[in-house]
Amino acid sequence: MTYQSEELIKAASAQRAKAGMSQRALAARAGMTQAHISQIETSRLEPGLSSFMQMARALDLELVLVPKKLLPAIEGLLRSNAAEFSSEQGSSDVFSKAERIVSGQRKRYGSSATLDRIAEYFRFLKQVHLSKTDLALVSDIVESLRPYSVEPIPRALLEDSAGALQGVRNRVAHPEEAPRPAYALDDEDDDA
Repeated sequence: MTYQSEELIKAASAQRAKAGMSQRALAARAGMTQAHISQIETSRLEPGLSSFMQMARALDLELVLVPKKLLPAIEGLLRSNAAEFSSEQGSSDVFSKAERIVSGQRKRYGSSATLDRIAEYFRFLKQVHLSKTDLALVSDIVESLRPYSVEPIPRALLEDSAGALQGVRNRVAHPEEAPRPAYALDDEDDDA
Protein backbone atom coordinates (compact mmCIF):
# COMPACT_ATOMS: atom_id res chain seq x y z
CA MET A 1 0.00 0.00 0.00
CA THR A 2 1.34 3.45 -0.84
CA TYR A 3 2.17 5.95 1.84
CA GLN A 4 -0.54 8.38 0.66
CA SER A 5 -3.28 5.75 0.76
CA GLU A 6 -2.13 4.56 4.21
CA GLU A 7 -2.72 8.07 5.55
CA LEU A 8 -6.22 8.16 4.05
CA ILE A 9 -7.10 4.68 5.33
CA LYS A 10 -5.87 5.56 8.83
CA ALA A 11 -7.97 8.74 8.79
CA ALA A 12 -11.09 6.83 7.68
CA SER A 13 -10.48 4.12 10.29
CA ALA A 14 -10.01 6.76 13.01
CA GLN A 15 -13.26 8.43 11.93
CA ARG A 16 -15.07 5.08 12.14
CA ALA A 17 -13.71 4.49 15.64
CA LYS A 18 -14.55 8.05 16.71
CA ALA A 19 -18.13 7.56 15.52
CA GLY A 20 -18.32 4.34 17.55
CA MET A 21 -19.20 2.42 14.40
CA SER A 22 -18.24 -1.22 13.94
CA GLN A 23 -16.71 -2.50 10.73
CA ARG A 24 -19.94 -4.42 10.16
CA ALA A 25 -22.06 -1.26 10.51
CA LEU A 26 -19.75 0.66 8.18
CA ALA A 27 -19.91 -2.19 5.66
CA ALA A 28 -23.71 -2.13 5.73
CA ARG A 29 -23.81 1.64 5.21
CA ALA A 30 -21.20 1.53 2.45
CA GLY A 31 -22.70 -1.47 0.63
CA MET A 32 -19.59 -3.57 1.19
CA THR A 33 -18.73 -6.65 3.21
CA GLN A 34 -17.20 -6.50 6.67
CA ALA A 35 -14.30 -8.62 5.42
CA HIS A 36 -13.59 -6.04 2.71
CA ILE A 37 -13.52 -3.22 5.28
CA SER A 38 -11.24 -5.29 7.53
CA GLN A 39 -8.80 -6.00 4.69
CA ILE A 40 -8.67 -2.31 3.78
CA GLU A 41 -8.13 -1.18 7.38
CA THR A 42 -5.39 -3.77 8.01
CA SER A 43 -3.55 -2.83 4.78
CA ARG A 44 -4.05 -6.25 3.21
CA LEU A 45 -6.06 -4.70 0.37
CA GLU A 46 -5.56 -1.44 -1.51
CA PRO A 47 -9.04 0.00 -2.00
CA GLY A 48 -10.13 1.26 -5.38
CA LEU A 49 -11.27 4.85 -5.61
CA SER A 50 -14.95 3.95 -5.76
CA SER A 51 -14.64 1.65 -2.71
CA PHE A 52 -12.83 4.32 -0.74
CA MET A 53 -15.44 6.93 -1.71
CA GLN A 54 -18.23 4.58 -0.56
CA MET A 55 -16.43 4.11 2.77
CA ALA A 56 -15.83 7.84 3.20
CA ARG A 57 -19.40 8.82 2.42
CA ALA A 58 -20.73 6.16 4.79
CA LEU A 59 -18.62 7.91 7.46
CA ASP A 60 -20.12 11.31 6.54
CA LEU A 61 -16.86 12.37 4.93
CA GLU A 62 -16.45 13.86 1.48
CA LEU A 63 -13.48 13.66 -0.85
CA VAL A 64 -12.65 16.99 -2.47
CA LEU A 65 -9.95 17.95 -4.94
CA VAL A 66 -8.20 21.15 -3.89
CA PRO A 67 -5.58 23.13 -5.80
CA LYS A 68 -2.25 22.35 -4.15
CA LYS A 69 -1.39 26.00 -3.54
CA LEU A 70 -4.63 26.45 -1.54
CA LEU A 71 -4.12 23.39 0.66
CA PRO A 72 -2.27 25.20 3.49
CA ALA A 73 -5.04 27.81 3.70
CA ILE A 74 -7.77 25.18 3.76
CA GLU A 75 -5.96 23.12 6.39
CA GLY A 76 -5.58 26.28 8.49
CA LEU A 77 -9.30 27.01 8.20
CA LEU A 78 -10.16 23.47 9.21
CA ARG A 79 -7.86 23.63 12.25
CA SER A 80 -9.11 27.04 13.36
CA ASN A 81 -12.76 26.03 13.00
CA ALA A 82 -12.42 22.56 14.54
CA ALA A 83 -13.15 23.86 18.04
CA GLU A 84 -16.20 25.70 16.72
CA PHE A 85 -18.07 22.55 15.77
CA SER A 86 -20.07 20.48 18.19
CA SER A 87 -19.14 17.03 19.38
CA GLU A 88 -21.30 14.21 18.05
CA GLN A 89 -22.12 13.01 21.58
CA GLY A 90 -23.36 16.40 22.79
CA SER A 91 -25.60 16.92 19.80
CA SER A 92 -26.99 13.37 19.87
CA ASP A 93 -28.08 13.87 23.51
CA VAL A 94 -29.90 17.09 22.61
CA PHE A 95 -31.68 15.48 19.66
CA SER A 96 -32.61 12.37 21.65
CA LYS A 97 -34.35 14.61 24.19
CA ALA A 98 -36.02 16.55 21.38
CA GLU A 99 -37.36 13.38 19.75
CA ARG A 100 -38.75 12.15 23.10
CA ILE A 101 -40.51 15.48 23.70
CA VAL A 102 -42.09 15.60 20.24
CA SER A 103 -43.08 11.93 20.38
CA GLY A 104 -44.64 12.36 23.84
CA GLN A 105 -46.62 15.42 22.77
CA ARG A 106 -47.92 13.62 19.68
CA LYS A 107 -48.97 10.53 21.70
CA ARG A 108 -50.74 12.52 24.40
CA TYR A 109 -52.23 15.46 22.49
CA GLY A 110 -52.07 14.57 18.81
CA SER A 111 -50.10 16.23 16.09
CA SER A 112 -50.25 19.80 14.84
CA ALA A 113 -48.70 21.61 11.89
CA THR A 114 -46.31 23.48 14.18
CA LEU A 115 -45.26 20.34 16.05
CA ASP A 116 -44.68 18.62 12.71
CA ARG A 117 -42.49 21.53 11.57
CA ILE A 118 -40.48 21.31 14.80
CA ALA A 119 -40.00 17.56 14.29
CA GLU A 120 -38.86 18.19 10.69
CA TYR A 121 -36.33 20.84 11.82
CA PHE A 122 -34.97 18.52 14.51
CA ARG A 123 -34.59 15.71 11.93
CA PHE A 124 -32.67 18.01 9.59
CA LEU A 125 -30.46 19.58 12.26
CA LYS A 126 -29.61 16.17 13.73
CA GLN A 127 -27.89 15.26 10.46
CA VAL A 128 -25.62 18.32 10.12
CA HIS A 129 -22.69 19.70 12.06
CA LEU A 130 -23.79 22.65 14.17
CA SER A 131 -21.59 25.38 15.53
CA LYS A 132 -21.43 25.61 19.31
CA THR A 133 -23.67 28.68 19.13
CA ASP A 134 -26.35 26.92 17.09
CA LEU A 135 -26.16 23.77 19.22
CA ALA A 136 -26.59 25.91 22.36
CA LEU A 137 -29.66 27.58 20.81
CA VAL A 138 -31.19 24.21 19.90
CA SER A 139 -30.40 22.93 23.40
CA ASP A 140 -32.11 25.97 24.95
CA ILE A 141 -35.20 25.34 22.81
CA VAL A 142 -35.29 21.69 23.89
CA GLU A 143 -34.94 22.69 27.54
CA SER A 144 -37.80 25.22 27.21
CA LEU A 145 -40.07 22.46 25.84
CA ARG A 146 -39.01 19.81 28.36
CA PRO A 147 -41.20 20.87 31.34
CA TYR A 148 -44.35 20.12 29.29
CA SER A 149 -44.60 16.39 29.79
CA VAL A 150 -48.04 16.26 31.43
CA GLU A 151 -49.65 19.19 29.62
CA PRO A 152 -49.65 20.45 26.06
CA ILE A 153 -46.92 22.87 25.04
CA PRO A 154 -48.46 26.36 24.79
CA ARG A 155 -49.09 27.42 21.19
CA ALA A 156 -46.99 30.60 21.52
CA LEU A 157 -43.99 28.59 22.78
CA LEU A 158 -44.42 26.11 19.92
CA GLU A 159 -44.51 28.94 17.36
CA ASP A 160 -41.47 30.68 18.87
CA SER A 161 -39.56 27.39 18.98
CA ALA A 162 -40.45 26.57 15.37
CA GLY A 163 -39.33 30.04 14.25
CA ALA A 164 -36.01 29.79 16.07
CA LEU A 165 -35.35 26.28 14.71
CA GLN A 166 -36.23 27.46 11.22
CA GLY A 167 -33.66 30.25 11.61
CA VAL A 168 -30.95 27.74 12.58
CA ARG A 169 -31.95 25.45 9.70
CA ASN A 170 -31.81 28.34 7.22
CA ARG A 171 -28.42 29.47 8.50
CA VAL A 172 -27.01 25.95 8.11
CA ALA A 173 -28.66 25.23 4.76
CA HIS A 174 -27.86 28.63 3.22
CA PRO A 175 -24.63 29.99 4.72
CA GLU A 176 -23.85 33.58 3.89
CA GLU A 177 -21.05 34.09 1.45
CA ALA A 178 -18.52 36.85 1.89
CA PRO A 179 -19.16 39.75 -0.50
CA ARG A 180 -17.04 39.60 -3.61
CA PRO A 181 -15.69 42.56 -5.52
CA ALA A 182 -17.36 43.30 -8.85
CA TYR A 183 -14.01 42.78 -10.55
CA ALA A 184 -10.49 41.82 -9.61
CA LEU A 185 -7.14 42.04 -11.33
CA ASP A 186 -5.19 38.84 -10.88
CA ASP A 187 -1.67 38.26 -12.09
CA GLU A 188 -2.67 34.78 -13.19
CA ASP A 189 -5.65 35.90 -15.29
CA ASP A 190 -4.81 34.74 -18.83
CA ASP A 191 -8.10 35.82 -20.37
CA ALA A 192 -7.28 39.55 -20.39
